[in-house]
Amino acid sequence: MNKKDKKLEKEKEKKLKTSKKEKKVKLSKEEKIELKGTFSERFALGMRKRLLTNGIHTYILVLFLVLIFVAINIWAQSKDLAQIDVTENKLYSLTDTSKKQLSNLNKDVNIYIYGLEEGSAYVTFVKQYAAFNSHIKYEIVTAETNYEVISKYSLSSSNGSAIVVVCGDKDVTLYPNYEFATSDYVNGVYEEVDLTEESITNAIINVSSDDPVKIYLASGHGEYSSKELTGLTSLLEAQVYEFEELNLLSTNEIPADCDILAIVDPTIDITENEAGALKQYINRGGNMFFAMRKADNSVNFANLQSVLDLYGAKIEYGVLYEGNSSNALSTNGSSYPFVILPNASTASEISKDLSESNYTTVFPWAQQVVINEVKEENVEVKNEELLSTSNKCYSLTDISKGFITEGKEQSKYTVASKLTRTVTTPAKEEGGEATSVSSNMIIIGNASFVADYDQLGILQSPISFVGNANFALNCFADLAEQDNLITARKSSNVTTFTSTTMEDLVVKTIIFGVPVLLIFVGIIIWNIRRRKR
Repeated sequence: MNKKDKKLEKEKEKKLKTSKKEKKVKLSKEEKIELKGTFSERFALGMRKRLLTNGIHTYILVLFLVLIFVAINIWAQSKDLAQIDVTENKLYSLTDTSKKQLSNLNKDVNIYIYGLEEGSAYVTFVKQYAAFNSHIKYEIVTAETNYEVISKYSLSSSNGSAIVVVCGDKDVTLYPNYEFATSDYVNGVYEEVDLTEESITNAIINVSSDDPVKIYLASGHGEYSSKELTGLTSLLEAQVYEFEELNLLSTNEIPADCDILAIVDPTIDITENEAGALKQYINRGGNMFFAMRKADNSVNFANLQSVLDLYGAKIEYGVLYEGNSSNALSTNGSSYPFVILPNASTASEISKDLSESNYTTVFPWAQQVVINEVKEENVEVKNEELLSTSNKCYSLTDISKGFITEGKEQSKYTVASKLTRTVTTPAKEEGGEATSVSSNMIIIGNASFVADYDQLGILQSPISFVGNANFALNCFADLAEQDNLITARKSSNVTTFTSTTMEDLVVKTIIFGVPVLLIFVGIIIWNIRRRKR
């Protein structure tokens, strides 16, 4: 074999080796996957061959993905899915407490929303109730969509937005601009408090209740009138309590439908006949809310005291002056020891939530409540302390020359108590059963804490303090034997984000525009690369 033939032979062998190598490489990339690849690998390879190698198929796939993206967004909007609450205190979320109380609701409740837009935070919150319980429905009403509702519940733009909760023939109207927020004094600072959930949940509970509570406010003896207790009456009406004033001078007995008789700060004594009517009310099991400040020790309250003696209770004359700075109001760099911040008892359900929270009651010119033993046959009185001072408090009986504590003894004083008086009647016949009747009275050595104004002029509105409002509502709920009402007051000192028109456009561009742009950029790059092959 000559040199030329040898050269041709070598070139032939070289080509053969190259051909085998190319086949080997090709086999390792595609054929090897087809022969030995996993299901997912073979599926991916098939998709690339069937769709991505054909331009029309690729465009159809991209269009299909875009349509799916758009359809998902339309579906999400139509389903009105709940928004995500990112606030630390879950300001915009329905709490487990509300869910527990409403889980057994089996009556239809309609919530009409007036003067609020679809995207309002209040509307979003109401939707959570409807989503949780199918018996709760909501509707945004306008003069065009439901004038009948607007007319029936006297809704108008002059009163602002409103939320009307209706069940059967009972209804309550809530005004978000006035009733869904308050402030409280916490650790020396005033903070905003949101009442939205508490107001709406309790309104639903009360309108769906079969047995409404009737409260009578006593008058005729210089007591606070309903016009001076508008904050308190608004809170009670929001709980759907029926509320009415009662002049004791004009009646010989307390009405039979009275569930709670409230006596708030009488300045003159009642008559013997009135005292007799009150004693009859107590002996038949009537409940009382009694709050008083003795402003003048020269006034004789003998008849009123004879009623309090049934419970062994007495309001002692004298101003409580706190020696412990943490139990005295301090604001704007000034301390007011005669405005006390009582300690709340953890042993009572009435005051327990005050002790577990940062909220406190604020009592100006408070006086001590004295409880004595009742020595009466077949009568038992149980004392449940609710609020008390520190053990460094003074009781000053003469402040005409100022608050002089020198030579005075410090002690702990009771400011509020719940008293339960039980009268047991022995069986009339041998072998019979004894009967008993119980009456409850909550007695408080202060009255201005529930008032619209402060007699000292230091507090703008005592009842607006969350601690005061909570305590008052807890007292009435306990006397009404309602343990299903909730307290859900959330600090609203949170930073919220409200987007401008430009910011809203940027957000929508990022959510919708960017994904579509990326898809089309991917198509362009794929086409360019395919043409270079």
